[in-house]
This record gives sequence, C-alpha cells and structure tokens, in this order.
Amino acid sequence: MPANMWIKAFIAAFVLSLPAHAERTVTDSAGRTLVVPDTIQRVFAAGPPASIFLYILAPDRLLGWPRAPRADERAYLAPEYRDLPELGRLTGRGDTANVEVILTTRPDIIFDFGSIAPTYVSLADRVQAQTGIP
Repeated sequence: MPANMWIKAFIAAFVLSLPAHAERTVTDSAGRTLVVPDTIQRVFAAGPPASIFLYILAPDRLLGWPRAPRADERAYLAPEYRDLPELGRLTGRGDTANVEVILTTRPDIIFDFGSIAPTYVSLADRVQAQTGIP
C-alpha cells in the first residue's frame, strides 16, 4: 500500500474516532427556539432560583453559585458542592456576573428559572448573542 494511502487511512480513522458534536433543538419556556448540545455537562446558573433548581436535579452539572452560600445554608449542601466558586448572577437585583466570567467557565448552557417577562427574555437574548451560549 502506498504511503499516502496509509496517511489517508490514518486520517480517516482519526476523524471517525472523534466524538460527535450532536445538537438538538429545544423551545424554552419563553418560546425561544434554541440549539443546545445533545449532552449537557456544564451549566451556568443565571441566578439563585436557577442554582437551587439545578442543585436539586443535577448538582454535578452546576459550575458555581450566583452568590456564595452563607454558613447556615452550607449545612444543607453536600460537602462536594459547598465550596463551588461564586460566579455572580445575571438576573434579579444586583446582577454581578459578566460575560468574561461566563466564558471562563465554559458552560454548555446558561440556565435560568423564574419569570419570562420581556425584560428577562431580552437579557437572555443579549447574553446569548454576546457569548454564543444558549
């Protein structure tokens, strides 16, 4: 077999062994159509309600807390989640997260839970446009 055939075979085997980047289309509660990864491992919680919801359902995907848990709250958290970093919040009073912080965490999605008032939908659209993260 000629050398260039071996190279082509190696490249084909390498490409075929790469994981597929599957995606799916979903509609969120605000009626927005989003393309999200088929497998979601890393989630940025936009605010406290989202972080609690995520902690209850899929704590292993939570990248950090919108605000650091207080001492009295820490007692109710599993030890492995008590010291997740404080990342700030995108929604509600006192939004403290910024686009750079979001990007450094490399989330698959940004998750929010609560109101779908136009203000929050607009914020979600703006953050998605700035980060490229659904």
